Amino acid sequence: MDYARAWETQRAIAEARREGRIPDVIWILEHPPVFTVGRHGTRADLFLSDEVLAKMGATFHQIDRGGQMTWHGPGQSVAYPICDLRGGRVRAFIEALVGAMRDAAGIAGAHAGSEAMGLYVGGRKLGSVGIRVENGVSTHGLALNRDPDMQWFSLMTACGAPDVETTSVAREGGDPDRERVDRVLAEALSERLDLCLEEVALNELSLAVAPTR
Repeated sequence: MDYARAWETQRAIAEARREGRIPDVIWILEHPPVFTVGRHGTRADLFLSDEVLAKMGATFHQIDRGGQMTWHGPGQSVAYPICDLRGGRVRAFIEALVGAMRDAAGIAGAHAGSEAMGLYVGGRKLGSVGIRVENGVSTHGLALNRDPDMQWFSLMTACGAPDVETTSVAREGGDPDRERVDRVLAEALSERLDLCLEEVALNELSLAVAPTR
């Protein structure tokens, strides 16, 4: 799904969650190539202009999550857990996201980085976490590299860490099958966040989040 559409949809889901019209949501998807920078990042961390990106079939967005420059695209599983955190469990929530990535990656030795904002193996980065909590409800989430084209990562300084190599499940000898990764990711998130999973199509969810008149 196009990033701009997903971002708009996230905000609608979060507002519906805030108002109690829906329960917590775990939304797992894949984007076309897109670079995003959070509140603590800078456009200078992306080495190409918007015009060049467009020729490559990619886009750039400055967004409202924490963190710095990152990339999303084919071969990467993105999860947006839109959850009510008004009980003050933000730290545990972030740790749950990293733990779920570790479960889904299935790579021996994979572990949380400093501040639990990513998943690493042998000093290489497998996945990232960047969230926003507004009025007690989370948006944005995590990105786990299954088997993306790693050339995309050479076009930016990822997460403000130029010396950290990016890797993927496939590169580390794991199983990058999308169906497997997404299924385990959903199950791990539901277990770690104490949720009961019920699969819902996006069109059904869109009807649920639409405000009543």
